Amino acid sequence: DCRDLLVRLLERDPEQRITFEEFFTHPFVDLDHMPTAESLEQATLLVVEAVKKDQLKDHASALSHYCKSLEYFIPALHYETDARRKEAIRSKVNQYISRAEELKVLVALSNEASLAQAKSARDCLKEMSKDKPRLFVALEMASAAVEQEEKGGDSGDTLELYQQSLGELLLVLAAEPQGKRRELLHAEIKSIMKRAEGMKEQLKIRESLNEVVSVEGDALSESVRSTCSLQ
Repeated sequence: DCRDLLVRLLERDPEQRITFEEFFTHPFVDLDHMPTAESLEQATLLVVEAVKKDQLKDHASALSHYCKSLEYFIPALHYETDARRKEAIRSKVNQYISRAEELKVLVALSNEASLAQAKSARDCLKEMSKDKPRLFVALEMASAAVEQEEKGGDSGDTLELYQQSLGELLLVLAAEPQGKRRELLHAEIKSIMKRAEGMKEQLKIRESLNEVVSVEGDALSESVRSTCSLQ
């Protein structure tokens, strides 16, 4: 996102350069998650919804809402100045991260049957795509991404591979005539999109955890400086 923003800012052609409105809505700028007085309120609304989904056993939706809430809890931690309130928020954040990790496992387990079915459909689609080199290569790319994910490979690299395969598959789908192959291709795209979204959620959880560690480190450093400073 950072590289994309810089490239678009440095574009020589004014017609191609990023506009004022596009700049402030760019994902890297992300004004929605800047630390403000409303950060905690937004986080609370999302986590309440996460708990509701969790109670209804809608694990995938609950995981998504927990992750979204963490995107607001972290700025709330930075914004909060009261030590007790900050510690209370930090404690809750750690609880939500733990629950999100548990939900991630539950979602993965619930997807095992559908993943096996998707693999079978993908193999069938490959057999039907030998006369379409571009489609076949895109399917091979998707298979490589799935294999990399199941082996526990780097999440960022795996997500990029999913996105590349999706880009190709969507282009092929647009030109594919009605028929069994189009139906299988459409189902395959939906399956890969679901897996890619799952990878995004995992990355968000990891980033949120790193943010919490960073905030705790800053707080500890501040405490040490205060304790060790000359009175």
